[in-house]
Amino acid sequence: MYRFIIAILIIAIPAISDAQMNRAQTWEWSIAALYQDSKNMGSDQGSSLRVDGAGGLGFNISYNFTNKFMVGVDLDWLRPDYRAELVNDEVFPIETTVIDHEFSQFNGRIKGTFNFSEGPFTPFVEGGFGWSYFDSNVADGPPITGCWWHPYWGYICENFYSTFTETSFSYGAGLGLRYQMRGGTFIKGSYNVWDLDSLGSASDSTLTGIKLEFGWSF
Repeated sequence: MYRFIIAILIIAIPAISDAQMNRAQTWEWSIAALYQDSKNMGSDQGSSLRVDGAGGLGFNISYNFTNKFMVGVDLDWLRPDYRAELVNDEVFPIETTVIDHEFSQFNGRIKGTFNFSEGPFTPFVEGGFGWSYFDSNVADGPPITGCWWHPYWGYICENFYSTFTETSFSYGAGLGLRYQMRGGTFIKGSYNVWDLDSLGSASDSTLTGIKLEFGWSF
């Protein structure tokens, strides 16, 4: 992840001296390196979840209506490690199940961005909403076995597992800096806060992180 960020900076530095400032009525897309902070959550029943900080990759495509305002779509992928302690208080004695694993996370969001300046260097604020999909990578039941005939390997059978998943509506905002470079290239850095809206009795469902983007306008 750090090598990826350094590579983006090396590419960007030679272009800083010659900026293109006009963004109005242009499309732009970017790739992103992102880092999501660690998180601890708990419930009224005593269950808890600890999610480690993790890096990920992102993609954005946006349309600039003016030099200051644009609307776009963010797509992010991460695979954080987690530790879950699940408490079953409906039995006596109380049972606790501990899971140490890695889950898959996908974020898809629509967001609006306001640039405070029309120049090449500008702070910006953004806000949006969307959905976050989480796959625990833990089977939620026995496997389903599928078999077929392969012309070379013969009769083949494999097990397929369904896993515990959750899709949560999310909304939030970010604050950052942007620099426009020659040829329509740009670099952006931002700090973001997102709230997950469907985690039930979780004590705190806010996710925070940073994002570094390198992109092109056309």
